[in-house]
Amino acid sequence: MRKILIFNRLGIGDVVLTTPLAEIIKKTITDVKIGYVVADKAKDLLIKHDYIDEVFAYNKSNKKSVISEIKSKNYNEAIIVDERLTSTLVAFKIGCKLLNKGFEITIGKKKIFKRNINNINAIDDFKSYAKLITDKVYENEVVPKIGHCDNDEKEKIDSWLSDIKTKTNKIVLVIAKTAFDNKNWSNKELAKFNHYLNEQGILPVYIGGPNDVSYIEKIPGDKLNIAGKFSMRALPYIAEAADLAVAMCTGPMHIIATTKIPIIALYGPSDPKRWAPRKAYVVQSTLECVPCLRWADCNKEQGKTCMDEISFEKVRAVIEKNELL
Repeated sequence: MRKILIFNRLGIGDVVLTTPLAEIIKKTITDVKIGYVVADKAKDLLIKHDYIDEVFAYNKSNKKSVISEIKSKNYNEAIIVDERLTSTLVAFKIGCKLLNKGFEITIGKKKIFKRNINNINAIDDFKSYAKLITDKVYENEVVPKIGHCDNDEKEKIDSWLSDIKTKTNKIVLVIAKTAFDNKNWSNKELAKFNHYLNEQGILPVYIGGPNDVSYIEKIPGDKLNIAGKFSMRALPYIAEAADLAVAMCTGPMHIIATTKIPIIALYGPSDPKRWAPRKAYVVQSTLECVPCLRWADCNKEQGKTCMDEISFEKVRAVIEKNELL
């Protein structure tokens, strides 16, 4: 049996978009076991996944125990999707045959020996590592997926859905916060959007992590705040019952994009050609500097950033033109 480790210790969205690689390998090799090595925050995403057998959360504090655990399971090959030098060294220490090598090093905000970009679109980029295994091409047949939601959480969601359907005309999901402030939509424009939905008898449902609760509460307007109440693996199950989602470029957007829900994706510093879901309605800032890819250190003052330039009216126009509500 071939036992292949896939290393992707990048963000949540990156991990979601890497999952087609596992499916392609499983469809190509009849006798194979696939393990994923990810950052702590992404581990739960891949539990109960159709094409991933084991998930290992790696960080600096547990590296010895994780290496020891993986060694005991006899993984013998590795694909370094994140192309980090540290991931390459970990795979080497485990004793894997390196199907490729990565040399990227991060020093402060700078990256040295950056990973290769094989395709402008992130999904196709990550799929390209399948060439290390097979010459077969799967085109758009293979799409990102995450692990299945637990049954007890599904029951909890079903109960919650039956309750909120009596309070709102439609279910509109809103992802209002990302890890970087300058990727967030203006609070002023978000408040206008919230009011627009309220006028139509809609209570928007805000989703996010536990740390997003207070941020969401400060957004003016009537709403439902379920940040931190359900796991990330529950988001597709919730999205399947929703009518529309509005999101910035962040991990939860890629999670709900694994369903067929219409998504309006707001883009400032990041590049929609690479990161936007294929069927999303993209609303992008028109500033000349967009996309700058500098979401960690934008020097524009508040009120004049690319995300500030995206008005509520632009979002409303997309909704009304495409009859999304």
